[in-house]
Amino acid sequence: MAKLKQLLFGLLMLMLGLPLLQRTVPVFDVSPLKGSFQEPVKPGATLQSVFSGSFQEDYNDYYEHSIGFRPLLVRLNNQLDFWLFDTARAAGVVVGRDNYLFEINYIKAWKGWDFSGYAAIEEQARKAALVHEKLQAAGKTLVFVLAPGKASFFPEKIPARFLDRPSGEATNYAVIRETFAKQALPVIDFNDWFVKMKDTATYPLYPQCGIHWSAFGVALAVDSLISYIERSRGIDMVDFWWDGFDLPDTLRSPDYDVAEGMNLLFTIPHYPMAYPRLRFGSDEGKVKPDAIVVSDSYYWNIYGSGISSRLFADDNFWYYNEQVHNPNYPEPRKTSGLDLMEELGRADVIIIMATEANLYRFLMVLSIWFMMP
Repeated sequence: MAKLKQLLFGLLMLMLGLPLLQRTVPVFDVSPLKGSFQEPVKPGATLQSVFSGSFQEDYNDYYEHSIGFRPLLVRLNNQLDFWLFDTARAAGVVVGRDNYLFEINYIKAWKGWDFSGYAAIEEQARKAALVHEKLQAAGKTLVFVLAPGKASFFPEKIPARFLDRPSGEATNYAVIRETFAKQALPVIDFNDWFVKMKDTATYPLYPQCGIHWSAFGVALAVDSLISYIERSRGIDMVDFWWDGFDLPDTLRSPDYDVAEGMNLLFTIPHYPMAYPRLRFGSDEGKVKPDAIVVSDSYYWNIYGSGISSRLFADDNFWYYNEQVHNPNYPEPRKTSGLDLMEELGRADVIIIMATEANLYRFLMVLSIWFMMP
């Protein structure tokens, strides 16, 4: 009995001492946590900070974040919360039915809780029509793209606690679609199209554990967008197609992006995804228009994969209308430093795209653009 007590005591001391040992002399390779967060830095002590107590608070925060095995302990805590309470310890993440993952802003948009109001949307639509008229007269193609949204696509997987709450007066998506149609504005509605294809698509259009459209969904959308631009401008762009699919056992980025941010010990079981083997034709005899795409993260699947650079000569991605990404830039630039009229003057095609969760920002972007003379 005494030996058992000594053994248990020794194990307890080892458990208490290992984190300190790992912090001082890292023995084990521990994977860092995923996601966007700022690690506390070791604070410097001053008389003022010591006597005010701020140094002690800052040092305690720093020490807690640098303790040995912290990523492992965080993952263990997150895994238990996920298993026991269907809770995600990640900002804005909602665990839906059958472990379908959502971000709360998509549910808010689907329920109409972020509705901007009829008057605001009607005013933006009226101004958009004026801008469209000016750009069209200058020989440019402007198109508004309503990207799909996961809450609209999988409403049956949204938790009951959200479904049971009253909806808002209307949704930005529905009112923008209706109001822009009245103004005869060019709109491509991928959200509606994806919902209609949901039960007949050859492969999944959305991943279970990610928030963005699938690679197959992106390929379908790009093909449709090319056809629209070709018809609108009377041009023949670089040929784009796919000749089969890769069906790997593991998911490719970003199909597990939400789950990655949850920092769990174990992978969430999920259905397999298909990845089309994309092909592009020769540039010879084809037209590659100059483009400006103002969009949220849904366009990253197109820009980041290199698709857009094969289709557009000057490939500009204005991320949230704040950062300018271009393959020719060594690093992103700020839109605030650009001459809007000069940029528009060089572009042949202007695409403004947003998913349902960002349609309220979509209107904010339009407000800035509508200040053009």
